[in-house]
Amino acid sequence: MPEYKIKTPEIIPVMIGTAGHVDHGKTALVRLLTGCETDILPEEKKRGMSIDLGFAPFLLDDNRMAGIIDVPGHEDFIRNMIAGASSIDVLILIIAADDGVMPQTIEHLKIMSLLQTPEVMAVITKIDIVGKERQQEVSNQVHELLKEYGFSGVPVILESNITGEGLGEVREEVNKLVCRIQRPKETKPFRMNIERVFSVKGYGTVVTGIPLSGKCVIDEELELLPGPHSVICRSIQKYSVDSSDATAHACSAINLRAAKLPEIERGMTLASTGVYRKTVSAVLSIKNVHESLPLKRRQELRFCCGTSNRIVLSVLLGKNEVLSPGENGFIQIKLSEPVVLAAGDRFILRTLSPSATVAGGVVLSANPPEGKKKAKVDTVKLEKARIAAEQGDYFFSEIIAGGFSVINKNELAFLVQEDEESIKIAIEEKIKAGVLIPAGKTQWIIKDRIVELEEKLRFLLTAYHKENKISRGMPFAGVCSFLGLDKESYPDLSKIFAGSGVLSVQSDCVSLKSFAVEMTAKQKNIREKIIGMLSKAENSAVALNTIEAELKVDMPELRIVMRFLTEEGVIYTLDKYVIFSKVVINALDKLKEHFKNESTVELSHFRELTGLSRNVAVPVLEYFDSKGITCREGKARRLANKS
Repeated sequence: MPEYKIKTPEIIPVMIGTAGHVDHGKTALVRLLTGCETDILPEEKKRGMSIDLGFAPFLLDDNRMAGIIDVPGHEDFIRNMIAGASSIDVLILIIAADDGVMPQTIEHLKIMSLLQTPEVMAVITKIDIVGKERQQEVSNQVHELLKEYGFSGVPVILESNITGEGLGEVREEVNKLVCRIQRPKETKPFRMNIERVFSVKGYGTVVTGIPLSGKCVIDEELELLPGPHSVICRSIQKYSVDSSDATAHACSAINLRAAKLPEIERGMTLASTGVYRKTVSAVLSIKNVHESLPLKRRQELRFCCGTSNRIVLSVLLGKNEVLSPGENGFIQIKLSEPVVLAAGDRFILRTLSPSATVAGGVVLSANPPEGKKKAKVDTVKLEKARIAAEQGDYFFSEIIAGGFSVINKNELAFLVQEDEESIKIAIEEKIKAGVLIPAGKTQWIIKDRIVELEEKLRFLLTAYHKENKISRGMPFAGVCSFLGLDKESYPDLSKIFAGSGVLSVQSDCVSLKSFAVEMTAKQKNIREKIIGMLSKAENSAVALNTIEAELKVDMPELRIVMRFLTEEGVIYTLDKYVIFSKVVINALDKLKEHFKNESTVELSHFRELTGLSRNVAVPVLEYFDSKGITCREGKARRLANKS
């Protein structure tokens, strides 16, 4: 007899899920569709209802396999329901024909609407115990409910878990909706919110979940967050079948090495190393979907995102004191415990007591501004971030709504959360669009934040000028350090602020345009005398103690005036000598000319070239060494860098 091999099903990146009121037949329908029992907990069997999430493989047409999530319907387990709902691509809303639309039917649909589930269908179960008139009545109810929550025109199928009537139609419709789910090319690193954790004898710790993005492979090092804890992927199963990898949108069980069971719980995240990080604060775009409850300016709520739920303190952003039912707005939250979030994550907000779903929306930034309680909130920028997040441009949302004014290269992985090539493309696109302005080779300034940077510098320079009344401005190194920029970024920073109406940017410092140097008559006199002494010295220098002795001034006063002359570019102080800048520049020009034909120069030859005395030539050459222009080679010097 010929051998027939069963072809291994193709696992596709789609999750199907049920929702609906308790005891409306969700688990029974899943059992009929998959042949799997998803109520596996002893308490579930004892009480005859789902308490936690249930998972099963669903064999579709053409030997394809998707996952199905059975969520609990009882109001006491809404948090468990949300943990599963966040991964659903195709929703099967289930309503019993005898009960019709019930409270949890509405709440579940409200939640799925906030999570923006892409494909929806409804199944009216228990049609075997009611007449045709009641079936039509409930069908009308369901159509109206779906329309109210933005799901007009979705299929509504009549079905019986007892007789099997309508089951074929349910299967057919699920297949159609699954085919409509289109995934973009996967470029994000691996990230999986943990749904369950348990120990298997002989294997150790196992975590399960539905990866949001990327893939991981056996023996790969991963991060367990918050923490972070470094772990190794020891083995993988997808839908209880051994696999070489765990991929996005397919239910996976991952056996971890170097992971201890008490340290892991639902709500934690398993991820590629160095990409994702924990946060205790976020900026959110929200919609109040409650029928009557307004959201207060400051309020404690329960924040449900992915498989995590945390108590948060929410602060309404903008001028309004409340966010009324039906209104959209923005809030910043402070979480009771850290979680892993990213721009684009969708969430649900619930009141604490009485417990009710009140709002939901999208994360705009997981890196919000800090210490800005009194700062004016720019809701126009937040609206731009919201539109970007809704359109899938999470990088733009993050940089507009977040706390960054300057982006460093080493932060790109956290902000973009894509592979290296995608990060490079994202930066180039944002530069071309004028969103980012390069500042040196490894930093970028966010254009929409330039006004904020200017305001920060205005406060800094106001204080600086008060303490340094005869300084032309704050040295560029200090300005760059204050803004979190490298010194190499100063030329780009100068261009950015060139047209500022507030700042005056010079070659070596920054000042307020309104600032003018306030020298006393005594300081002006000292300045003129120093210039006179240097003029008499011509192509030489004057010792600092000589100036002090001849002018009969205290060294602190003298240093103040000399600092001003240095900032003006009039003098250099080299070791214990003061010399005109033009003398040093002239010496450098002659040295450059010499190096066109010669590779080295000795002190005696340098003195001949420049006419400088020995006690001045030595500190000038040492100055060139310190600037990286020349370097010693025995008794001679050569160019340190030919360019």
